[in-house]
Amino acid sequence: MKNLLLITLALLVATTFVFAGQPKLVEATLDPTTASAGDSIKVAVEFSGKKADIKKVFLTVREYPDEGPTIYLKACEKSDKNVWGSAQRVPWDAPAETFHLDITAIDKDGKEIVTKGYENNYTGKAGSVTLKVTW
Repeated sequence: MKNLLLITLALLVATTFVFAGQPKLVEATLDPTTASAGDSIKVAVEFSGKKADIKKVFLTVREYPDEGPTIYLKACEKSDKNVWGSAQRVPWDAPAETFHLDITAIDKDGKEIVTKGYENNYTGKAGSVTLKVTW
């Protein structure tokens, strides 16, 4: 009985270490969330863990995955947290509609970070932010 308890405890600890290894999305923000063509916007995405745990982070426009721009985020060196960000201008030819900017994050092992609720997304399984473009 004691051996069974020790084996169960060892498996539980090993499982915790395996699943605790990949960073998780903590928060994603877009400022402002409503903008016009030519306006400047800033996106910030925070993950758990260390910056070195993530290889790359980028945004894909869900509504135009093949034609829209891919926005690559950089690790924010000024932050002690695992924050990635970018400042962009809304394209001058952007139509007035609501866009979903889906977040793709690749960990240091080359595996995509998947957040519960986004696992079935075609683009960006780590999360999403919404931008409303107005005229």
